[in-house]
Amino acid sequence: MILVRALPRPASAPHRLLRALERRGWGWGVAGDQATDGDTLLLAPGPGEPAAATLAWLAARSRSDRARLLVLTRLGTHPDARAPDLGDCWRLEEAARASGQPTLTLRLAPLLGPESPLWLRLRAVAGGSRWGERLVNPVAEGDVLETLDRGLSGRAEWGGWFEVAGPEVWSLAELAALARETCGPLPRGAGAWEPPLEEIEEHRLAEAGPWLAHFRLSARPLVEQARAWRTAEEGGTA
Repeated sequence: MILVRALPRPASAPHRLLRALERRGWGWGVAGDQATDGDTLLLAPGPGEPAAATLAWLAARSRSDRARLLVLTRLGTHPDARAPDLGDCWRLEEAARASGQPTLTLRLAPLLGPESPLWLRLRAVAGGSRWGERLVNPVAEGDVLETLDRGLSGRAEWGGWFEVAGPEVWSLAELAALARETCGPLPRGAGAWEPPLEEIEEHRLAEAGPWLAHFRLSARPLVEQARAWRTAEEGGTA
């Protein structure tokens, strides 16, 4: 059972990932006072959701809990991050590592998928603004889901920390062009910047190799995945 402190905000990355895991047969719910052997405590503050409450929840839990910890933070997590939420994420990671419980930490790059807020926002904007020059390592939401499934099921060792970021480097302007050309434009204001642009400004280019090797994954090119999302949207077979 995957246990959370509170219900994730609807449409946030943690909420979407939990719902997708549920469709794969993983049960989840709000944690009680004591976790049991085999449970997984999910520590996953989404963008715009400060990690302080999750940190306090972890600190208050008994060290006798036999659950393992799954920590989902974001690229840019650093003790000296300018964005306050990223500094909180660092403190959450440190507290999880110090808990003595088996801990797997995944720092997620910007997530792209047919219904992800960022992909919808990219379909709704042009790439001529200053933010368009920003380079990112986007990761397909389906690859993140497979990563979680493999970790939870024991197909990958539970432990360590990994940057879950795609091997391709894109500018946001290039991604916006891909989104609009592949899946078509959307009205202005659709979707959302997930994570916020001020967090993306703190991203450094990541190395996908350790993540892909640990979880025995091979990331399909983003162009191929975008075409599959369009096919699925049109009612075909992705």
